[in-house]
Amino acid sequence: MKRFLKYAVYYSVILLFIIFNLVLFDSLRYKKPDQEELKPKMVIVSHVYGNPYWTQVRLGAEKAAMERGVVIDFQGPDDASVEESIRLIKMAYAAKASGIITYVQDESYYKDIINKIIEDRIPLVTIDSDAENSKRLAYVGTDNVEAGRVGGREMIRQIGTEGKVAIIMGGKDVKNQIERVEGFKGYLKSNSNIDILAIETSDSYLLEAELAAKKILSQHPDIKGLFCTSALDGIGASRAVKDLGVAGKVKIVCFDDLPETLDSIEDGVITSTVVQQPYVMGYKAVNIIVDNIEGKKTKGLFITDVQVVDKENLDEFREKQKKYSAQD
Repeated sequence: MKRFLKYAVYYSVILLFIIFNLVLFDSLRYKKPDQEELKPKMVIVSHVYGNPYWTQVRLGAEKAAMERGVVIDFQGPDDASVEESIRLIKMAYAAKASGIITYVQDESYYKDIINKIIEDRIPLVTIDSDAENSKRLAYVGTDNVEAGRVGGREMIRQIGTEGKVAIIMGGKDVKNQIERVEGFKGYLKSNSNIDILAIETSDSYLLEAELAAKKILSQHPDIKGLFCTSALDGIGASRAVKDLGVAGKVKIVCFDDLPETLDSIEDGVITSTVVQQPYVMGYKAVNIIVDNIEGKKTKGLFITDVQVVDKENLDEFREKQKKYSAQD
């Protein structure tokens, strides 16, 4: 009996030792995810979640997040929607995000929630489209009025100072689109006798841009040029002119450097494009948020440059893109 008790105590001690180590191992195993959850979380609210332009913004933001030790939660409505965008901003605020980066479609709808977030000491930066009358810490993106002027100058270079053109914009109530049209109109008015016959909207959808271009060209067959203000508008217009047999005859000046846009420039369908820097926007915006979290008062306007890309400098631009991608 004594021998039995001796073995029972012995095996009990071993069993307790094994259980203790299993518990300890389990706690250590789950320690890393707990630490990861403590990283500051940045929420980005894009214009349209699936838009390829915003993929570049996300990639730049993720690069900065990796360097600065933060986490990115990339959000955005499936369709262009002020209501859905503001709902996503409010969700990020309610979840106590460490910082918020947001596109602004119409400042009048965004101003109150932006101010409330800033007053609650959560850093918020606008990107690609600004709310300059709000309390936002900073704006990172293009000077959209100036970008419109660049587009106007390029249109005159392509068709001269006489003729008729039309505009396809990525949303008639979207702030940066309105600003680009404003800059374009102003430049043409001051420097040419070009008439703008029509303005159509695509809401930043490819099919809608193609349909808008076909509508314009059907109603105004004497159009000499199309100015397209969002990333997918130029692609839609290029498909329309090819379908209607006027590729090369109708000059297309558009925005951004999506692969199909550059291919269409190579093929002579799109004349030129005003290229922005969405990757840089995302990268810079995250760094501004982290700077403020760390106590550095980084505020103000951070304007990113634009560049006109046409057939003459396309190869050089593509080489720069490759080098940029390799560094990333």
